[in-house]
Amino acid sequence: MSDFENPAIAALAKRIDPQLTWGQVHIRRIDDGGFELRHVVDAEANADALGQAQTADLRSLAETNALGQFRPLKAAPHLRSGWRCVVNDLTGLETALRHLYPGSVADWHALELGQAQPTSYREFTERQTGMYRITAKLSPGQAKPASEACCHSASCLKQRRWAVDDLPAEEPAQKSAIPCLEPCALMLEFARGVFRFEQHNGAIDEMTPEDQRNLLMAAELAAEQAGEPEREADLAAPGNPRWMRYLRLRLGS
Repeated sequence: MSDFENPAIAALAKRIDPQLTWGQVHIRRIDDGGFELRHVVDAEANADALGQAQTADLRSLAETNALGQFRPLKAAPHLRSGWRCVVNDLTGLETALRHLYPGSVADWHALELGQAQPTSYREFTERQTGMYRITAKLSPGQAKPASEACCHSASCLKQRRWAVDDLPAEEPAQKSAIPCLEPCALMLEFARGVFRFEQHNGAIDEMTPEDQRNLLMAAELAAEQAGEPEREADLAAPGNPRWMRYLRLRLGS
């Protein structure tokens, strides 16, 4: 067995003194030098009341929410609760967090060391090709609410460390310690949908306040009738929370 110690997980372990919250995971040191992980809502629960999860179980646990629906974004705030996982060492801790929040420890450590820099929305979208080229065409008045809506804490717990126009990066205290260094695939798809919507509906900025209110009311009614979609990534669904947030921000509600 290799004696190599990942410097990223070693650095994170130093912050567990004696406990740490990582996304929705509560981590604490245990007496034998290992670590116990459980959902933050279960932080004070009796261990006997929680299901025992092995490290390998965490991958599938993170795949679906409590309703059994697929979780396309592992940083979304609906990680299942009711479990605890005990690991013996840093290798086990690294594996557990990789299953729950892939790449999060490496990104955090690189940012801490100054070895990684966030990529702004404009820089990132300007190098897109194919169907995502249009994401670079969003105006500041469209890109800002799109980013706020898609990256809202009700949808993603990562700190948005990238900026878009005059919308600065989020402060670490606003969300979890896990950083987001560039727009994700879900954000790109959302931005693409925003561009198509704006293109279809014409110049929203030129609408009268009454027309904007009517458009928002129609969207609210459609969302109420449709209900929240079963698939989180169904961004075009009328009841998608990200979409409704965008419309409220865009139309000044």
